[in-house]
Amino acid sequence: MNKKEQDIVQKLREKTNDIELPEKLAPERIQRTLEGSAKKRKISPLYIGTVAATCFAVIAGAAVYQNSRICGSMTGEAKKEIEEISSSKIVESAENYDEVYTYLDSYKREIERQQAREEKMMSEGAADLSSAAASTEESAEREIAQNADMATEDSGAALALNAEEQKAGDYSETNVRQEGVDEGDIVKTDGTYLYVLRDNGNEIAVVDTRENDMKKVSTISVEDCGGIWEFYLNPEKKRLVLICSGTKQGLLGDEMYRKSDFYQDQSFTEAITYNIEDPEKPEEEGRITQSGYYQSSRMADGYLYLFSNYYISMGAMERKNPETYVPLINDAVIAEKDICLPPVSSASMYTVVTAADIDNPSEIKDSKAILSKDGQLYVSGKNIYYYETAWSYFMSQESQRTTLRRIAYKDGVLEPGAQGVIDGYIHDSFSIDEYDDYLRVVVTDGNTNAVYVLNMELETVGSIENLAKDERVYSARLMGDTGYFVTFRETDPLFSVDLSNPEKPEIIGTLKIPGFSDYLHPYGTGKLLGIGMNVDEETMITDGVKLSMFDISDPSDVREEDTFIMKNVYSTDASYDYKAVLADAGRNLIGFAGYTEGGQKYYIFEYDKEAGFCCRMEEEINGNGMQSTRGVYIEETLYVVQGNIIEAYSLKEYTKVDDIIL
Repeated sequence: MNKKEQDIVQKLREKTNDIELPEKLAPERIQRTLEGSAKKRKISPLYIGTVAATCFAVIAGAAVYQNSRICGSMTGEAKKEIEEISSSKIVESAENYDEVYTYLDSYKREIERQQAREEKMMSEGAADLSSAAASTEESAEREIAQNADMATEDSGAALALNAEEQKAGDYSETNVRQEGVDEGDIVKTDGTYLYVLRDNGNEIAVVDTRENDMKKVSTISVEDCGGIWEFYLNPEKKRLVLICSGTKQGLLGDEMYRKSDFYQDQSFTEAITYNIEDPEKPEEEGRITQSGYYQSSRMADGYLYLFSNYYISMGAMERKNPETYVPLINDAVIAEKDICLPPVSSASMYTVVTAADIDNPSEIKDSKAILSKDGQLYVSGKNIYYYETAWSYFMSQESQRTTLRRIAYKDGVLEPGAQGVIDGYIHDSFSIDEYDDYLRVVVTDGNTNAVYVLNMELETVGSIENLAKDERVYSARLMGDTGYFVTFRETDPLFSVDLSNPEKPEIIGTLKIPGFSDYLHPYGTGKLLGIGMNVDEETMITDGVKLSMFDISDPSDVREEDTFIMKNVYSTDASYDYKAVLADAGRNLIGFAGYTEGGQKYYIFEYDKEAGFCCRMEEEINGNGMQSTRGVYIEETLYVVQGNIIEAYSLKEYTKVDDIIL
């Protein structure tokens, strides 16, 4: 299974510890289903997300039923927790390991008390719960089958430069979230060689592209790192950094296993750096390792920032043995002062952050371990924002509160800063953005939406609330003093918001059109590209992928300048993987993979203000891998990479000129 599948199974297991579910919806059954399906056909994160979302919906329903008699008291506890977080303005660090153990043990005991209460109620209403769970099983399975191709993943694109500032480069780079902050990917190029993660997940193929004659010249193989998730290429420093993650074999110890009946989390994440001065003879230079499954990473100014999720096995904790409840960095327990404690005892895992100079790839420059319930990341040019959402239900009303924590970074040094709380949940990392020492956030809160502006102390200084009732945020792009976001229920309102005065953000424009955009990308001066789905206004059923070009030259009067409906295409990789989009206004190039009834195709569009969208290329993708398709260019050649097949096309005639099987 890949990382996303592992996370799904882990979360399913956590959520169902105390809920009796039908056998078909048990985590182990879901795991076998995912693994079995993977052997039969390609499974995109689109499908995996739908399976997870449906299963969580069933689990949540059972949990709400189970806890309905105590939701009043739980709401009171949640409010108290929020007040404590709000009153604690800074991220606190632990003084010693005993403090960490006491913190975790307190949470463990609270879980045990809650389980006892729930078991008592379960015994009182077991028959009713069994009936409720059984009644949801059939509909859940039907939902999974019907929605296998719906996107549930994050969407978005990188912040592009204006057309005057964009220059058609010799080769394309990874589409990233934050300008100046690189991200790992499965395909990279330095303008001469292609570096491709093979579909087996254990090898990087190095392909020489000169003279339009692709040749594989070397292979970087790893066998002891679990699997390669993605990698970085730094052409200036001649370095290639592999990001690997897996699980060590065995348990912490047979005696502990018998005593606790808990597995100790043996997952790890590793960064392996290679010198590629001679790409045909890569040489390993060093590696760093940390506990937990790989979550994400970034590279800035020659430093790698690596994030992993380490789950705590509460039953395996021993006070005098920190290794049983504290993550390891390069096989050593992380220092007490580097453990960040939330103000309330409610954490069940760590997000581990390490920083390393790729010129000294075996040494850790700095590290932190953030205790949490599980959160997401946004990394600006100078800060890491870790945010996690608490969900609550009361009298059929849903509400969310999101805790944000800020950790500054520079030259590999990590410095914990402020923390704060806002209402609602953040759709994806493109709905949160730092600009001019302010953090701007677009959220969905219950059945409405809001915009918040926070200072660097994570105090709310400005807000707009009660926006687009009964709709939710689908995509956002916050650019300088102006922000744009899309909500959807029956139409696609594109909101523009003036953020020039942080204390008084103001909605200055609203454009309502059929369908929705779940991907927004600035496309030169005064233009905003949208990729999403068209919706039939009578049936409210999606009937094809929709491209929109918005004129945002006047943010108060946004207009849909042109549209293109791809009637034969029912989804795109853009909906869940922004790195799969090739968008270059300087070259007037828009590329992405789309799914049709006949299979997967790669599309290239151009855009002209007078003529609108023009499809320049529509070619079958012959590869069949587990990863989403990538399109990269080197000078006048486009390389479409899927699985172990690379196909090359001329960007002048849009005809195929070469291919290779790795």
